[in-house]
Amino acid sequence: MYSRRLYAKIVGSVVLIVLLSLIGSWLLITQLSFTLSFVCLFLILLITLFIIRSTTHFNYKLSVFFEAMRNEDTTQHFPANPDDPFMNALYADMNHILRQLGDKQIEVEEKSLYYESILRVMTHEIRNSITPIASLSADLLKHLDPVPISRQREGLEVINSQAKNLTAFLDSYHRLTHLPEPEYKTVTIQALFAKLERLLQAEPGSERIVYSGGKAGKSTDKELQIYGDVNLVTLALINLIRNALQAVEGQKDGIVRVDAYAGATGRLFITITDNGPGIPPERLSAVFTPFYSTKSGGSGIGLPISQRIMQLHGGQLSVLSIQNVRTTFKMEF
Repeated sequence: MYSRRLYAKIVGSVVLIVLLSLIGSWLLITQLSFTLSFVCLFLILLITLFIIRSTTHFNYKLSVFFEAMRNEDTTQHFPANPDDPFMNALYADMNHILRQLGDKQIEVEEKSLYYESILRVMTHEIRNSITPIASLSADLLKHLDPVPISRQREGLEVINSQAKNLTAFLDSYHRLTHLPEPEYKTVTIQALFAKLERLLQAEPGSERIVYSGGKAGKSTDKELQIYGDVNLVTLALINLIRNALQAVEGQKDGIVRVDAYAGATGRLFITITDNGPGIPPERLSAVFTPFYSTKSGGSGIGLPISQRIMQLHGGQLSVLSIQNVRTTFKMEF
């Protein structure tokens, strides 16, 4: 509906420009009236400016709307414009869409809090039940004669092992769901990378890590800065870098690049790229799923924790992988 109205406006204006051009040219060629020919030219200029202004304004409002949708900014509002029924109707529908998005966000957040509270209660109760089982089975194993191995001892060892596994799982879930709220402060990327280098210097394969970026651009000496919780961001980066190091483990030319740069919109990006075997397309969508891991003994919470940290900072974490070429995790602040 909107596109048809805008199309009709533009087509009508173009037809009018063509008619005025023909009339002005005829008046000029026949020398009947130079004044009227200049009037036609003046009207053509006015109509052209009207088209440019209308389309520019329309495109600007649409870009603001789509930017709000991309950032899930439901506070954006487009005021009514009674003088232009077309734009007025368009703004009303855009406001309606943003309201629906806001209502959906509230609904999702309420459900998330509800289920999270239930899971926390369940986790607490399971932990309270498992702890004495693990403790009691361990004490009984101490008092049983290790030789000969009896069915009772085997049973207790199984009970104790399973209790420890379940406790470890609950501990992982607790770390995932009990991240603290960020304590924001400003730190330079170079200081952040220096801290990472110190923390990871004892990590196997740390010599493969290459840090770059930090400067805002060639035309300035200002350093890139990040505004966030340094400890949480460091934790997210360590998880991502460790995953990258594991991906290139045993690979002769394996390398992990950690880069920082500012985007065209001013947003800060940190990327962690490795040249390992990559992630198969069928597994790519599941890498941020809690407790999903393809590694032997992996907990599957490193990537979900990193993603949650970025969400707490109002940013996002994404991944792009080309098998046997590179895998890049991008943090957008």
